[in-house]
Amino acid sequence: MPGNARGALWILSASLAFSAMAVALKVIGRTMSVWEVLVLRTAFALLFVLPVAVRAGPVILRTRRPGLHLVRSLFGMGGLVCFFFAVRHLDLALATTLGFTRVLFMLVLAVLLLGETVRWRRTLATLVGFLGVVVCVRPGATDFDPWTLAALGSALFAAGVTTSVKRLTSTESPLTIVLYTYLVMGTIALIPAALVWRTPNLEELAVIAAMGLFSAWGQSSMVRGLRVGEATAIAPFEYSRLLYAALLGFLIFGEIPDLEMWLGAVLIAGSTLYIAVREARLGQTKREGGDSR
Repeated sequence: MPGNARGALWILSASLAFSAMAVALKVIGRTMSVWEVLVLRTAFALLFVLPVAVRAGPVILRTRRPGLHLVRSLFGMGGLVCFFFAVRHLDLALATTLGFTRVLFMLVLAVLLLGETVRWRRTLATLVGFLGVVVCVRPGATDFDPWTLAALGSALFAAGVTTSVKRLTSTESPLTIVLYTYLVMGTIALIPAALVWRTPNLEELAVIAAMGLFSAWGQSSMVRGLRVGEATAIAPFEYSRLLYAALLGFLIFGEIPDLEMWLGAVLIAGSTLYIAVREARLGQTKREGGDSR
């Protein structure tokens, strides 16, 4: 199967897994703290990937980029903490929609931190995307929900995760990236978790076990998709997460997204998809030595 086709299937798989993880997170967030969830999710996720890691041997822990693994893990922890509070208080579809703004944040960070020049096409697309955010969030309105800011914070951290994972895949195997992510995040979360620890019951453990399984599944699938597929080919398939979230939110929690959310979702998805495809094409043009405008 061609690389782009395999990449698309991996992204579809990751989108389903992350949507299922969001459902588990929304359920467990009603009774447990985010730090307890982080520690237990790490423990269960490591159990799921441990058999593969043992077969690979100690070589799987060798890395040339320990600092980048740490950065990726810190971004991931910040994103998960924000997403925890977002899905706890918002509809799944809305939290997922705002999560797609990470592409907008990646472009803004490239301008502010790297001094990258962004021409009018991507600038216009970014403005359209943030217009979609305004439509979804409705700042100043009487029904404005401040927890939407947590969803946007999660997207900002996710921008850092995507950038660091893409760099790591050039030298590290998917399993190595996943292992270091869980080891670092779980170790850091142990400290605040110890201050609020409450032994979970069997039902809570089952939900966290499922979340760990979905997390390991999603992380591995996403890394593999980024590794084998081109961004222009696989980017559209990630938006399947919105459909999964809307369907699961309706079936499990009875959530019905309003018209403003769907309108904002169209603006955000359309703009971020254009930016992702445009970025990939510009990168290819630069590698070929052509005009990047």
